[in-house]
Amino acid sequence: MNERAKVGETISFLLDQTVRQSKLFTQRQMDQLGLNITVEQWTLLKVVAENGRISQVDLSLKAQKDTASITRMLDLLQKKDMVRRTADDMDRRKFLISLTESGQIFFNRHTAQMDALRSKIVEGLSDQELADLERILERIRQNIV
Repeated sequence: MNERAKVGETISFLLDQTVRQSKLFTQRQMDQLGLNITVEQWTLLKVVAENGRISQVDLSLKAQKDTASITRMLDLLQKKDMVRRTADDMDRRKFLISLTESGQIFFNRHTAQMDALRSKIVEGLSDQELADLERILERIRQNIV
């Protein structure tokens, strides 16, 4: 294995471990706060909150989750009265996802807490380091899409 491949392997390992630890840390903190949803469910709520009514397909793309996972998570969020599915007026085969009133209240109530958790993850990094990290991670992502 050449040196570049070794470095690539190390970086891949570190990225994988960082993502796992980040999700684990965030989920533990969410559980301690009593949010009673998963990190992935929060991601869906955030995407819907930022987009208003959004198709299930677009939600899947923006959240970078497969449609089967999206369907399962939406079923759970719908049971918790956080989202609603309505038929698309233009195409009845499609559903549009939106937050319910209680979903919007939940999202608004916990956004600051979630922002604080996300800030904790990058604590100690300078603005320049954050900008560099974002740029480098985006280049790595572009190499593999």
